[in-house]
Amino acid sequence: MNIVMLCTKFSLRENDPWLTNEMAEALQGQGHTVTVINLDWAAAAGEPDHKLRTSGGVQVVSVAPLLVRSRLPMLPKMLKWAGSSLRVVKLLREVSRSRSIDLLIGFSPAVTMALPLLWQCYRGQAKSYMVLWDFFPHHQQQIGLMPSGLVFSIAKWFESALIRTFDHIGCMSLANVAYLKKHYRLRAAQHVHALPIWGRNTAVAPIDRQKTRQATGLPPDRPILVFGGQLVQGRGVEDLLQVARIAAREGSQSYYLIMGSGPLEGQVKAYLEEGHDNLCWIARVPRERYLDIAQACDVALVCTVRDVDVPSFPSKTIDYLRVGLPIVASVERSTDYGDFVVEQGVGVRVEAGDPLRLHECIEQLLTDPQRLAGMASRGPKCMAEHFDVEQVARQLINQVGQSEY
Repeated sequence: MNIVMLCTKFSLRENDPWLTNEMAEALQGQGHTVTVINLDWAAAAGEPDHKLRTSGGVQVVSVAPLLVRSRLPMLPKMLKWAGSSLRVVKLLREVSRSRSIDLLIGFSPAVTMALPLLWQCYRGQAKSYMVLWDFFPHHQQQIGLMPSGLVFSIAKWFESALIRTFDHIGCMSLANVAYLKKHYRLRAAQHVHALPIWGRNTAVAPIDRQKTRQATGLPPDRPILVFGGQLVQGRGVEDLLQVARIAAREGSQSYYLIMGSGPLEGQVKAYLEEGHDNLCWIARVPRERYLDIAQACDVALVCTVRDVDVPSFPSKTIDYLRVGLPIVASVERSTDYGDFVVEQGVGVRVEAGDPLRLHECIEQLLTDPQRLAGMASRGPKCMAEHFDVEQVARQLINQVGQSEY
């Protein structure tokens, strides 16, 4: 099968893969021909295009977005999306001229690839599958990144229209499936599936915990809780810092490690400037180094935000399970993620927005070594059973083949 993957995040460094890299490589390894067209929103405007073939045989074209300046609110972003996706249409046409496309895989939010999706829908020659991780614009509106009213209504209408162009939609969990069907108008002929997040199910090389802690500047004899990922709205950074502040006030031995970068770095720096000695921040590091440092920790933290109804299923879970880190999940009430980690025996959960309860939960868990060991041993097994990218890639292809159009 000839597959084209449209995405806005794809690592050009093979030692630092993202989820799209892993899925593309898995599909290629299973006998498909995969071409990735990446509209890299993190690239600087004017950066040259990158064309390469990975060691696994995936053909990759990565282009930078267009830079548009305007004094009108939202107009630069809208023109950036429209103009940049026009470049992707050109690349997609080039691929289709060289060989027929059997399957087009896209990712949420669909608006970032609006024009190529509409072009492909107009041609109507390939099956299409949307991997839906982000309920745009509902989540953005609820965490304050988008105003309510007309702007939200237009964005919701446009995103819904683009979602309807896909034949198949894969959501991270059953709660996500239910949210999609409730909040978006779908076509009767569309097929909605549960498609887990994924990762490489490869053994992680063991490390010397004490040497790694020493090299990283971490305390040698304190229990360390790691929080990894982008420091952006919606990731519970505020609750995390409040928990650390409570732990410092209570004289707890727990130590917090934040690994990641983003717009909320200033909040982390402000906490450190207060003089606390129970938190360390490391800016984003390559995936392999991240896994080494994570192995030197004792517990992983997954935090989201309160007062949202959009169910999440954080992808950072994959790496935590791989290295056998027990998970403490502070997540929104609407998600089934917390139920999952508890039912699988890999973690505990509290409701987001209650730092004091989260602190108490952490302290209770740290005093139970036997429980921690059980969760740690269960982690890699849970990863293999539910999130192995090879398994998820076959699941996606099987879902596409379930019906004829």
